[in-house]
Amino acid sequence: MQPLSQIDREAWRFINSVSIVTVVVDGIVNAMSAEWCAPVSLKPPLIGVFVGEERFTRPLIERATTFGVSLIAEDQAWIGRVCGRYSGREVNKLAEFNIPIEPAQSIEAPLIAGAAAQFECRVLERRVYGSHILVVGEPLRAVGNPNKRAIAYSRGRFYRLGEAIPE
Repeated sequence: MQPLSQIDREAWRFINSVSIVTVVVDGIVNAMSAEWCAPVSLKPPLIGVFVGEERFTRPLIERATTFGVSLIAEDQAWIGRVCGRYSGREVNKLAEFNIPIEPAQSIEAPLIAGAAAQFECRVLERRVYGSHILVVGEPLRAVGNPNKRAIAYSRGRFYRLGEAIPE
């Protein structure tokens, strides 16, 4: 097996979407940037999010029965930065940084207003993989904004999506 440092370095090449995962437990509301968030099944529709053991969100999502996922748009990269840089242990990111939110219809957690897509999920399963927990949720509701384009994240930076490569 290659040295872990080489594997870590090459893993940065993965390109991911940028989601804000929201959760509410015992009145505590938190929002976390999640690049490891994606559909894990189409039939039935399921969404998975990985949360690191050091994250403030971890003990919350371990107890939550629902969570929100907002796929942020090009004009919302700043939200991805704020929710990734600051911990809910020290600051209420949604309030302190005036992050635009809106109430969800089927879950307690708010959603990021103006996102490219929003998902309201019911927790189906949790499983620990090394340093992260995978939380799989069933979308109870999904809303897309056709006027917004999602962004990508790789090597510590946000990117706009470009033109499709011709076949």
